[in-house]
Amino acid sequence: MGITTRARGKRRKLQGHQTPPPPPPCGAAQISLLPDDALREIVTRLPSNDAARTQLLSSRWRHLWRSAPLNLDLRDAGDISRVLATHPGPARRFAVPDLGSSFPNRRATLDAWFAAPALDNLQELELMGSYRPLPPSAARLFPTLRVAVFSRCSFPDDPAAAAFCFPRLEQLTLEYVAVSEATLHGVLAGCAALDCLLLRGVRGCRRLSISSPTIRVVGVCVTRALKELIVEDAPRLERLLMPEVWQLLRVSVISAPKLEALGWLSNHCTLEIGTIAIKCSIGEFHFDSLTTVARGVKVLALDIDILSLDMAIDFMRCFPSLEKLYIRKFSHKCNNVWHQKMRHKMLDPIECLDLNLKKVEVSGYCGNKSHIDFAMFFVLNGRVLELMRLECGTRRNDRKWIENQKMCLKLDNMVSKDAEFHFTRRTSWNYFTNVRRAHELLIADPFCT
Repeated sequence: MGITTRARGKRRKLQGHQTPPPPPPCGAAQISLLPDDALREIVTRLPSNDAARTQLLSSRWRHLWRSAPLNLDLRDAGDISRVLATHPGPARRFAVPDLGSSFPNRRATLDAWFAAPALDNLQELELMGSYRPLPPSAARLFPTLRVAVFSRCSFPDDPAAAAFCFPRLEQLTLEYVAVSEATLHGVLAGCAALDCLLLRGVRGCRRLSISSPTIRVVGVCVTRALKELIVEDAPRLERLLMPEVWQLLRVSVISAPKLEALGWLSNHCTLEIGTIAIKCSIGEFHFDSLTTVARGVKVLALDIDILSLDMAIDFMRCFPSLEKLYIRKFSHKCNNVWHQKMRHKMLDPIECLDLNLKKVEVSGYCGNKSHIDFAMFFVLNGRVLELMRLECGTRRNDRKWIENQKMCLKLDNMVSKDAEFHFTRRTSWNYFTNVRRAHELLIADPFCT
């Protein structure tokens, strides 16, 4: 009896500590339970080779690759030809590789690809290579495109180029493309729904005038040929972005009532917004007049070798609604002493400092007297400041150095009591300098490092 009782007790104890049941199936078996439409979306987002391999997972996947929208990004011409011959479409994206000028029957191969039924209703096209001029057969795909990237090719300079029409195109990237002024204007005129434009290293066009009822973002970078950019009529334009401008560029904004973000303004830029003229000479900006202001601009980025407090105050008066200010490539030799002229300027309230400026970020902060004076100005005058970020060199951000800097900046006397003050290590220049595609201009804060 005792043995039986103990055995039952032991059995009950073991039953209370049973091994938990195995987890539900995972991996391909579990994913295979999803509806066909969801699985096709997964296949579409995979690179071409990986998408084709999904047929090996199970019988559930075998038909999906042939019915999923095609994402064609292969580099081998033979593979591309086989896929286009066997896949019935539709196609979502086609990245055309550079076949090279010595590729046999290159023109015939391209024409065959562009004529393939699988590319009917193509959504995204990336044409990357030395195709000069652009293959005329590619125009068959233009009416349905939403995204287009043309890299290292050229547009034909003839009346037919103006007929290239992109009625649904939302994002356009021209990267190291050779195109004349008349042709580029013709191409943009054919983009009835354009939202975002990136010009990178465009050749053959010295002057570009933008008039578009739909465009929201314009990016210009690494340009030597383009000398003048005119925003003539852009009622929806919100961002005018210039990540890397190394040659003299004159920018005129005639009508862009919704413009909110502007930069990087560099030593090579001359800017006119309405009746406001801001000119650059010997690394400094000069304001022709401060009697009028640009109230719409809320984000400003400056890439200037010589920046004084005097100049910073002029910028803040010019853009009274400024909420974020970014500064990079800050010279060590600037004289930022609060001289008598500046004290006279400070007698008039600065609306930007009192009501709007919430973030200031400086790249290349060294902690010398000039930089301390510059940063301390915002510490002692930024009434609504929420964050000030100083990006320093790797040798200047040890704990002792930072504590000394905080004392020099008089952070205990900061006007905005809730503001945060950060010292960070500089690892590389802004992400924005590496932008390659138009959609990258749409990130939440393109100037934040």
